[in-house]
Amino acid sequence: MDFETIFRVASLTILALLPMVNPPTTATLLLGLSKGRTKQYIASQARLASLILFFTLSITLFIGSSILDIFSISVPSLRLGGGLIIGAIGFGMLFPKPVSNVETDTPSSIAFVPLTIPSMCGPGTMALIISGAAEIASLPNDVNIPSVYIGAILGFAGMSMIAWFILSMAYPTLKLLGTNGIDAFTRIMGFLLVCMGVQFCVNGFTEIYLELQATLPSVA
Repeated sequence: MDFETIFRVASLTILALLPMVNPPTTATLLLGLSKGRTKQYIASQARLASLILFFTLSITLFIGSSILDIFSISVPSLRLGGGLIIGAIGFGMLFPKPVSNVETDTPSSIAFVPLTIPSMCGPGTMALIISGAAEIASLPNDVNIPSVYIGAILGFAGMSMIAWFILSMAYPTLKLLGTNGIDAFTRIMGFLLVCMGVQFCVNGFTEIYLELQATLPSVA
């Protein structure tokens, strides 16, 4: 087992997922849907949502390569599609639309929908993980693959713990940052997502160009 690889992959996993999962935004959603509920209810939903998030991320990682094989999706195509999705989410966070205040009945549990899906683990997050799964599957033989998977799982666990902490601290967090603080933080995360989406697209176009460059001489 390569502990250096495990630590590096876990750290990169958390850093890549943090702007995508964006727990502070989900914390505002949790409070908005929990009006009239007790603090114990909010704490239980935060705990359950973080647990569901971990399992959702892990399942997406392990079936990612199979999905690509079943639907014959290439890695460059996945990167381009994921980049467009991530960029669109980022633009939505940078320039949010005004939301009308419409009161609806809150279901008994909101941990799975909408807190985990689509708030913390939406299409952009899933595309990012599936792309990562494809990267792991294409790693050379000299790389310790089990250590990479262990690092990714530990990264998912770390991300879930961060989400649990922020969601469980929703009341003091919002009191500290206020509405303007949450809005500013969300816009910063949105800018990072736009940059990530552009980088995904750049990588996808680069791989397509390299593949064409490698095949054109052989055709000639």
